[in-house]
Amino acid sequence: MGLSRVDFLGRPAGCSGWRLALLAAGVLALLPAGLHWAAQLQALRRLEGQLAQARPQARARPQLAPERQRERDTELKLVSEAVRQLNLPITRLIKTVQPPRDARVALLGLDVNGIDVKGQGAPDGEAGGALKIAAEAETAQDMLNYLAFLNQQTLFRSVYLVKHEMNMTAPDHPYRFQLEAQWRQ
Repeated sequence: MGLSRVDFLGRPAGCSGWRLALLAAGVLALLPAGLHWAAQLQALRRLEGQLAQARPQARARPQLAPERQRERDTELKLVSEAVRQLNLPITRLIKTVQPPRDARVALLGLDVNGIDVKGQGAPDGEAGGALKIAAEAETAQDMLNYLAFLNQQTLFRSVYLVKHEMNMTAPDHPYRFQLEAQWRQ
């Protein structure tokens, strides 16, 4: 008795040749797709390289000498101040401070102060400036009415009396007074 061989899968005779042919046909059919995929991958890498070269490179700015940097900072502040002055709403400010027709107040002078109150107690970081007003009124009540009138204007954040005096050299002894108004930008 010899050793017997157990074959669980059983091979039918003549089947191995057509399976091998089918495998070869599948590889040949997929070969063009694989070559196309490799070519596309190579083209993608080439384009990514070109894109990387085309991006602007961050260049480090040369550091200025401290003296030159201070000069440049001073120039920048001067330019910023000039731009701020050009953007002042002068016409709107003048129209707003005009006293009503029934008020017996005469404006003597306006001074747009260069103070920028942004961040210096201004609510919510509002920008604006200070306007100094010199005026004259016939009575103290006229002076107070004008102060109240300005406090009601939406352009102003606050208006307060800085100084007042009775003009004894004038015949009717009018009140001369100065106001300061914090206006919104």
